[in-house]
Amino acid sequence: MRRREGFTLIEVIIAIAIISILASMAVPYAAKLIDMSRTENTRKEMEELYNTIMGDPKIPTGGFVGDVGRLPANITQLNTRTAPPLPAPPQGLPGGGLLGVKVGWYGPYINTGFDAQGYLNDAWGTAYAYGNPGAGQIRSAGADRVMGTADDLIYPPNAVTFTGNLVVNLYVWDNTAGQYRLNPTPAQVTGMGVTYYYSNNGNQTSVSITVPPTVVGPPYSFNGYHAGLHAVTGTCQLVGSPAAATGQAVVYVPGNNQQAQLSLYLR
Repeated sequence: MRRREGFTLIEVIIAIAIISILASMAVPYAAKLIDMSRTENTRKEMEELYNTIMGDPKIPTGGFVGDVGRLPANITQLNTRTAPPLPAPPQGLPGGGLLGVKVGWYGPYINTGFDAQGYLNDAWGTAYAYGNPGAGQIRSAGADRVMGTADDLIYPPNAVTFTGNLVVNLYVWDNTAGQYRLNPTPAQVTGMGVTYYYSNNGNQTSVSITVPPTVVGPPYSFNGYHAGLHAVTGTCQLVGSPAAATGQAVVYVPGNNQQAQLSLYLR
């Protein structure tokens, strides 16, 4: 007769025991890998949300702050213009404002793909806390899904200052000398000034420094205005010149109280 081959009961029990031990070791490791992946994805999404809000100086783009002139009231306002509690900014016009600089709400700012609400939650499905712990910061509850614990993720690490500073140097064409004159003094001109354009809750607004009445010449400083792209115009009439020289430019001003410089050529 043919002998039948197979496993004994003890062999089966031992195999099951080994598989169980391996599984008990693998499950926590797999869970750790999943949480690591979710952590990395959440960090990346938080950084992208921040760049959408503050703009990206590498491109550069103004983001929500550059277009509207302030931080959003909440993350929802990146894709919903009328999100309370702050007054809704006007819809931005095609082509932008002066010199093509965007002024107004140009959302939706987030490409949501198949999940229209996905950008509101972290990789664990917990809603982000915006403005937590400070202005403009984004907080994730992390793997334990509880805010205020050690595994929370925060980006950026410090509270956001959405304003920056600009210094404008004037290069004025002197017809008599046939060259540009850097920062003429008030005594050398019959009139001179620079106008700086910015967004006030999505409405184009400007501030000017002129000589006279200002008795201090350039460089001109514009401090404490929102980060992003700005239009700048200038005019200057040198003593003895029959007409004023004019010029205009677009400049990117960074946030967090950083300073940009602009050389504005007038001719």
